[in-house]
Amino acid sequence: MRVQAGVPRGTRWGAVMVLASMAMFCVASQAAPVAVTLDLLATPAPVTGRPARKMLLDVARCGRQLLAVGEFGLIAGSGDEGKTWRQIPAPTSVMLTAISCANERVGWAVGHDGVILATTDGGAHWTKQLDGAVINQQVLDAAKARLEQIRASGSQSQQNRDLLEHAQDLLADAQAAVAAGPSRPLMSVRFVDARTAFAAGSYGQLLRTFDAGKTWTYIGDRLPNPAGLHLNSIELGRNGELYIAAEAGVIFRSRDQGQTWTRTDVGYSGNLYGVVAAPAAIVAYGFRGHLFRSADGGTTWQPVASPSDKSVVHGEALEGGRIVLATQEGELLSSSDGGRSFAVMPQKVPLRKLRSFSFDADKRAVIAVGVGGASSLTFDFPEK
Repeated sequence: MRVQAGVPRGTRWGAVMVLASMAMFCVASQAAPVAVTLDLLATPAPVTGRPARKMLLDVARCGRQLLAVGEFGLIAGSGDEGKTWRQIPAPTSVMLTAISCANERVGWAVGHDGVILATTDGGAHWTKQLDGAVINQQVLDAAKARLEQIRASGSQSQQNRDLLEHAQDLLADAQAAVAAGPSRPLMSVRFVDARTAFAAGSYGQLLRTFDAGKTWTYIGDRLPNPAGLHLNSIELGRNGELYIAAEAGVIFRSRDQGQTWTRTDVGYSGNLYGVVAAPAAIVAYGFRGHLFRSADGGTTWQPVASPSDKSVVHGEALEGGRIVLATQEGELLSSSDGGRSFAVMPQKVPLRKLRSFSFDADKRAVIAVGVGGASSLTFDFPEK
């Protein structure tokens, strides 16, 4: 993301605006100021003294500490279960949308402009591994290869002509994205192990690494996703399967670490925001409280009665098979029967526009993050 220095964008800019103002300084001999473009992707995150009061979009447990990410490249860490938070330096000022840790030392964060950050020391230091400029070029290369493959077939069938037309459209879109520069956000990142991870995002972006992020490879062209649906989140199943929750009620599934993918529709045309993989079933959740359950690993789906009409934005499967979901309004929904039914928990997270949470079932505590920052509370599970 690039902005013109000197253009007001609100008080949250903080130190970023100071840098922009300095860049606007002109020598006395110049007749008029010269605007300087500020590249947020390459600008370190501005310093804030109150990271827990800023917009945070995701939180993950990495060993004994919590790490949260959010606005203007903010990375915050807590070693006392969310009682206090400290800011951790980050090499970018773009919005960070998701974080995932493979173990207590290795983790990834993703965000706007296709940025991927990595840590190998438990979140103390972060480096940029990838950004949207590289992703756009990989998408363009894949589109060119696909078009050549179709042309090389030589078929004159109607089906092949349709494929050719679609491939030409994809190539044009990819060329436009390269010309526009990095602008498409990544929305989710998920580890398989300390060397293998996947990142997913808007317009069907899907990337994979097998070497801890030294190289990331675009594999979005392997999805049966001709419309380029936004990929809202990616989740790891109990047996290594991968599930992607997307627009239009679509779930993508892979059982071979992203080599091939199948597509299923849950029977709902709205947004799905995530998937929870519990021992007994898979539960998908989304807009206005819509819930769906699969007892066969994601092949077929059945709707589940929801006790809330608020959008469900995050979920976790706890030890013992209990499933906990959270709505955007801070409601917590719990299931103790493998996702067949859910009940509203008596406690409500006092947080505006909740986005993610982390449970500590032993301590009966939940740490949640959202537009209002970070919040914590203790809880009791309902009987149901």
